[in-house]
Amino acid sequence: MDRPRVSILIPNFNNGRRSARNARRDFIDDLLRSLLRTLEHDPTPLEIIVADDGSTDDSLETCRRWAARTWPGWRQGQPFCRLIEREHCGVLSVVANLLTAEARGEFCCRLDGDIVVNTTGWAAALCAIFEKGPPNLGIVGPKQLGTDGRVHSAGSWILHPRGHHHVAQGAERNAVTRTIEVDHVMGCFYCHRRAIWTELGGYDENILRGQTVDFGLRARLAGWRTCSVPNIEFVHRHAERAPRESWVDSPEGIELALERFRRKWGFDRLAPDLDVVAERYAGTPLLWNARVFGPSTPWPPPSDGPIDITNSMWSRYAGDAAFCDAINRRARVVDAIDAQVGPPRRLLQVNCRSGLLCHLLAQKGRSCIGIDLDPRAIDLASRAVAAERYPGEAPVFRVQTNPRQLPLEDGSVDTVLLFDVLETHPNPVGLLEEAHRVLDRAGIVAIVTRERTAVCDGESDALHAYRPHELLLQIQASGCFEPLPVRPSPPIPATIALLARRREKAGGAESPVQKSLIAPAKAGSFKV
Repeated sequence: MDRPRVSILIPNFNNGRRSARNARRDFIDDLLRSLLRTLEHDPTPLEIIVADDGSTDDSLETCRRWAARTWPGWRQGQPFCRLIEREHCGVLSVVANLLTAEARGEFCCRLDGDIVVNTTGWAAALCAIFEKGPPNLGIVGPKQLGTDGRVHSAGSWILHPRGHHHVAQGAERNAVTRTIEVDHVMGCFYCHRRAIWTELGGYDENILRGQTVDFGLRARLAGWRTCSVPNIEFVHRHAERAPRESWVDSPEGIELALERFRRKWGFDRLAPDLDVVAERYAGTPLLWNARVFGPSTPWPPPSDGPIDITNSMWSRYAGDAAFCDAINRRARVVDAIDAQVGPPRRLLQVNCRSGLLCHLLAQKGRSCIGIDLDPRAIDLASRAVAAERYPGEAPVFRVQTNPRQLPLEDGSVDTVLLFDVLETHPNPVGLLEEAHRVLDRAGIVAIVTRERTAVCDGESDALHAYRPHELLLQIQASGCFEPLPVRPSPPIPATIALLARRREKAGGAESPVQKSLIAPAKAGSFKV
């Protein structure tokens, strides 16, 4: 047999029919059948290696049957796959290293045991992608579909204002047609040059989950690039499996994996603080995305022209019914705090502009501080409230001179309002950290942010509106806040509004990745 060009590597642990919900799927059998169907006439020399990690269901017997089969067609007589049986260890990176060490191909494709490949001739297509790409194209990920036929992921962003999220999630299958460079591609169908594995010394076996995130970032530091391609498709059926009895997949195992990643890299892989990333990895290829780490732009964008009462939100509130309703709805979010945890004693509004909302809240007896980066807006706010009478304290306004720091003492307020802020802020996690710092121990953050409806627009643009699950993940993964079960009512159109309570963050110092992993970028340009 010719030396394989592509090595297909399949770690298996309990991917049989008995591990599916209601025994509806035989995952590993379906996968291997899809490989036979899509590769029978593919001219690419290839090998399939399966490593069973001590399965206790019927999947091991299925793998044995396939290992006894031979290919039809032009590969007639060649073994269909090779099976390695081992005792259960439960650590995917260990099994992935074993498989890759056995691989002989130039390109390694690691497939989860519960996927099905749709694209005929995909091995030849994959080789062509690597051949036509730049020399430092090192990692490729196909388009992942859900069982509903929609896109689950066309690549992923990690170092992004919205944190770790999938490109084009929820899009129609045919809506994704471009190859794009990304931070990460899904580990359930993960293709890379074998030379990268050798260069990096394999997968980090201390990373229990998210092995390919760590592997891909290390590859990026070494100058390799990652892209998502639309012309190879697969379906991931993980939602149809019954829960596996694996400590790695338990809440404790997941948290340990996240903590090990944080200590190694110095940032959270789900909700990275981009200022920390930029400082720690300045000058390295990890900061490849110029839209995120390029020259900074003022935040928020400065107002055009002079600012006075006639062209401010004060005047618009008086004459624009829709704008008036939008502001009033935001004021009622504070009423939801009353109902949930009791009346706020001291409020901070970030990016208050010319102070209208602080004025309305102070009219209800709230004690308010408004901050903004634009001194002209703060001057107008101070002048606008000077002649007003309030049942309690008049609102106070301060200029925020440092966009990365809130100008308040630790624990000095009990409520922070982040209204229409996160979707334009260059580092939402850093802002959440600052909100955590200035809040007292039981403080509340109230968030109103634009809801993302389009699924295929510019994923790295300055406006990074959220989907609800993305915002919840970022808030929870930041470790700063715990979302409250009751949401503000009535809803604000085209936005996500929620409340979250401050929580104490876990202690422990974080360390950056070893400097030996950092290497200068390789030559070459990859434009998509």
